[in-house]
Amino acid sequence: MAESAEVSESKAKLRRIVLEAFSEGRVEVLDEVLAPDFVNHAGPPGLDRGIEGVKQVISNERAGFPDLQYEVIQEVEEGDLVTQHCRVTGTHLGPIFGVAPTGRRVMWNEIHIGRMAGGLVAEHWACNDMHSVWVQIGRVAPPAVPAAAVR
Repeated sequence: MAESAEVSESKAKLRRIVLEAFSEGRVEVLDEVLAPDFVNHAGPPGLDRGIEGVKQVISNERAGFPDLQYEVIQEVEEGDLVTQHCRVTGTHLGPIFGVAPTGRRVMWNEIHIGRMAGGLVAEHWACNDMHSVWVQIGRVAPPAVPAAAVR
């Protein structure tokens, strides 16, 4: 991502989540950038929707992909919202999503939206390309493409 001369404080805080907490496994960063009453609207079912749930997601992802790396592709800030498009890469070296390690290198995209309040991330929404990951690690077969759609 081309760096601009100045990055807003809000963008910088959202970047720390993906670049430090997820990519480096430094979950203590979350305590610095997430509000104490933070709500993750995109958390997996059954996990805590607060900071501890995000720490568990990081632990799970890094167990499956120990070399997990996030790259921020684009960011947009409007009012109290920051939207971030990330490319994620990793090597499937540990069990994840019920799949034993395959050693395959995988890549997927994520979109994150953070709502800022009092200088901290107060809420989070996300969309990610987990179907692509599942196909890449062999959890599901690629979707069949009708012959008429291939030209």
